[in-house]
Amino acid sequence: MTRKENVKRAIHFKNPEYIPLMYYGLGDMDKTDIVQIQVEQMFGGHNGRISEWGFEWEEDKQGFSLGQTKTPAVPDWDSLAGYDAFDAHRPGRFDFAEKIMSEYPDKYYMADFVLSGFTVTSFIRGFESFLIDLYDEPDNVERLLDHVFTREEELIRECAAHGFDAIGFADDWGTQQSLFISRDMFVKFFKPRFRRQIDLTHSLGMDTYLHSCGHITGIIPDLIEIELDVINPGQPSLNGIGYMGKNWGGKICFGCPVSYQTTGITGTPEEVEQEILAYIENFSSVRGGFIGLAQRGLESLGSTAEIQEKVLETWRKYCGK
Repeated sequence: MTRKENVKRAIHFKNPEYIPLMYYGLGDMDKTDIVQIQVEQMFGGHNGRISEWGFEWEEDKQGFSLGQTKTPAVPDWDSLAGYDAFDAHRPGRFDFAEKIMSEYPDKYYMADFVLSGFTVTSFIRGFESFLIDLYDEPDNVERLLDHVFTREEELIRECAAHGFDAIGFADDWGTQQSLFISRDMFVKFFKPRFRRQIDLTHSLGMDTYLHSCGHITGIIPDLIEIELDVINPGQPSLNGIGYMGKNWGGKICFGCPVSYQTTGITGTPEEVEQEILAYIENFSSVRGGFIGLAQRGLESLGSTAEIQEKVLETWRKYCGK
């Protein structure tokens, strides 16, 4: 059984040989089962801080990290008529992916959208303005969402044509206490569009994966209903590992990292292992249902070299080929 086949079995509850392990980045190609490759360009333009969607990032002390937008791409609704950003067919978009795929053919490849859906639309318009627009300008919101989701669907088709096994959406939906918007708003504006994207992805033979930070339990049942394959709640302990396992274990595949806001930064080696074991206990079974996400770079977030190594060592102990 290839690594790719094993990942698919884990996602679809078809008795994998082992729990798959995905390393972020490309520095662990010998160890990782899943390779996540960016297919969107978030930094470019005349100053290096313009996304493909046309909005400009603010400067920050960490350099070119994702943050807040300085200049929205659609600062007012009059400018929406002339908004035509993002070309899914841009030449060269998949050159790097094709090179890696040819060198490591047995891996499972995920197309990383970097940002998508609600998040990217809110940056195009400006975050605070967009939240207000959902109430005050629903017709214009629908028009902008149609533009974004249609372009994303074009990119989904391109990813399928270039050999990817999954689409990786990245769409932060939660604060530390609740969703950014009401579930009713999610159902009205976003759920039908997500369903269409997921249906399209499945029709092209690929799986769907969604990363979302924040407290997102309010929409997990909706994501299961529209047949999302893998959910990565970026802050599992915030959402309740046991709670999610009790309610949705066996219904959707979970992909979880050691918390990069708590355990992976200020935790002890014992707490790191306890957290990983909690994931396995609550989400994984002989049928599958869990993928471990191993991350480097924790020291840049305030962790220690000891904890960083413990995170990687423990993932290798319980997951991976």
